Amino acid sequence: MRFRRHQEAAHASTRWLLAWFALLLLAMVLAANLALALAYRLMMPLAHGYPALFFETNTAIVLLFVLGGCWLENLRLREGGPQVARLAGGRPANVSGSMALDRLERRFANIVQELALASGRPTPAAWVLARDDAINAFAAGWGPDDAVIAVTRGALERLTREELQGVVAHEFSHLAHGDTRLNMRLIGLVWGLQLIFDLGRTMAQRDERGHVPASALFGIALIGVGSIGWAAGRLLQAAVSREREFLADASAVKYTRVVAGIGGALRKIAHQQEHREDALVSASARGLSPLFIATRHRGPRWATHPPIAERLFRLYGRDVEPVKPEPLPVPESDEPLIAFVAAGPALAQPEAQRHDVTQQAALRSQALRQREALERIARWHGPGELQAALLALMVDGDDDAGWARWSRATAGSSVAAPVREELQALDAPGRVQTFETLARRGSTLPAPQRRTLLRSARAFAATPATQLRWLALRQLLRARAFVAAPASARGLQPADIGAVAGFLAGRRANPLQTLNAARRMLRRLPAMQRPLLWRQWRDSGAVPGESLAYAAWLLDVPLDSVAQLVAGGQQPQRDA
Repeated sequence: MRFRRHQEAAHASTRWLLAWFALLLLAMVLAANLALALAYRLMMPLAHGYPALFFETNTAIVLLFVLGGCWLENLRLREGGPQVARLAGGRPANVSGSMALDRLERRFANIVQELALASGRPTPAAWVLARDDAINAFAAGWGPDDAVIAVTRGALERLTREELQGVVAHEFSHLAHGDTRLNMRLIGLVWGLQLIFDLGRTMAQRDERGHVPASALFGIALIGVGSIGWAAGRLLQAAVSREREFLADASAVKYTRVVAGIGGALRKIAHQQEHREDALVSASARGLSPLFIATRHRGPRWATHPPIAERLFRLYGRDVEPVKPEPLPVPESDEPLIAFVAAGPALAQPEAQRHDVTQQAALRSQALRQREALERIARWHGPGELQAALLALMVDGDDDAGWARWSRATAGSSVAAPVREELQALDAPGRVQTFETLARRGSTLPAPQRRTLLRSARAFAATPATQLRWLALRQLLRARAFVAAPASARGLQPADIGAVAGFLAGRRANPLQTLNAARRMLRRLPAMQRPLLWRQWRDSGAVPGESLAYAAWLLDVPLDSVAQLVAGGQQPQRDA
């Protein structure tokens, strides 16, 4: 799928559709004046001309009802995303509970935060439609301050993390491209167009005695104009939404770099639509249908969304079958460090020591100390703790000069000494997992604090091992995918690959040259080749597991088990 071309076409089509909506309003004004003039002639055939300000009054009435109705509807939605989410039957996601649904909601909130960092946008509020078993989601809000992304309970229970990421990325596209503001305004305009029809129906109604009022002809004229205008408005609303859905699907792949995320979610939604299991509980869902990721298909003209089959074909380039959305196991935790603690990782000690009865008591004591330290580290969120810990993790254990530099960098910090004491209780897997968790938390810091932290950490990068940590830290703090160079600049040289392999292995021969080679290689390496090259390093055994973990974060290669990798075990095949 050529996403850039599709995005440009979608933007151009939307501009034309909005222009047509403005023309529709003008046509309604002209049609109302013509219809009311005809009704006046039928009622007053002998009258000469029209009353003073007749056409001006008609124009004002049409604009008052259409634009006034839009204003009233927008006033009802003045709170933005939270108000829309409440109308749809939603509530804020619960991120502090321990029940199964609470863990799913916490995972969803983490994904929203991750995508916000990846897209460089403010983090919207995470809301959940807890009563809805169907897979669905929507984004709403007038701007970044009141933006909301809401998903149904069915989406939380039936989508994998990758698929939920695709859905959230789809909704982020709507926020990034102003679709939510546009759709909320279109909802108001369509409601205003409907008020013209309601006004005509009121004017044409019989009175209490069953008599036809004198304004019946004017009412019939307004009913005709209102019906045509409302129908045309719904058609334009549907057309705008359809174009924006294609753009959001393309952007979801752009944000996540995975087609199977949004594609897998749409395949499950397609199965629910086929079996009529996609209905939503809220009575307001139909009026809010342009905001949702998918709605029931109501024909090619009236549907606010394109057919799921067409969306899937554009994503995959071929026809794909729907997938039955079975409930999935609830994850224990979405926080890597908490999951690492819960798994109770064994210390990376030599095999002889683990089976030596004279060493077992000391090992158990050390394992307990590490577990307690990790539990305390999992609660570190303050900027002082994050900076002191990340700078400490940049220092090798026996580097006295590095620790002296760390003491100067953290002078005056009351948390520096406790942070160093906790980190000294960790083995290699614990340090690496702590590095990732704290670096990802640091990505939520304001940009000036992140720049200061990176500048401070750069002073610790004196060896290939510490330079690799600094590169990984820079990547994790920026929390965005590594962007490869244009195709014309790509191409790997054997010397670069060998230099980077030596750099990852910690060889000290000319570290500055190997660091520059690493940067050149990463700029030239396409995203699809990074996992292949990383697996080649892993399988060769020439690169230690700790360096492989940092290289994986630098290359955006997903890892399932840092502990197994650093301790020398076989990495699971998720990265395949």
